[in-house]
Amino acid sequence: MSDQARSAGQMVKIFKDEPSLMARLKTDVDPLPVLDEAAKKAEQQTAPWTGDKMLYRVAVMVLGALTLIAAIGSIGLVAAGKTTPEVLVALGSAAVGALVGLFAPAPSGK
Repeated sequence: MSDQARSAGQMVKIFKDEPSLMARLKTDVDPLPVLDEAAKKAEQQTAPWTGDKMLYRVAVMVLGALTLIAAIGSIGLVAAGKTTPEVLVALGSAAVGALVGLFAPAPSGK
């Protein structure tokens, strides 16, 4: 089995979608082969956007641009002697947080 963590909810969904697996789980003496088969099916099911590099690049560019616009706008407003609007600070903070979330490694159950 892979090192990736799989949720119990995903396994339940697989058993609900395939009644034959559920029947085998109930009748077989050893449930491990049935669970292994369900785990393999879970590994094959991935989100459609997982391998889309273009979407990832667009997201990084938009969030990076928003971060720069917020930072430059705040500096410009402070240089002009005005106060920075809270919405500009919130947008910049959210964009930086989203970028960190994109670049942070996914937690694993190791």
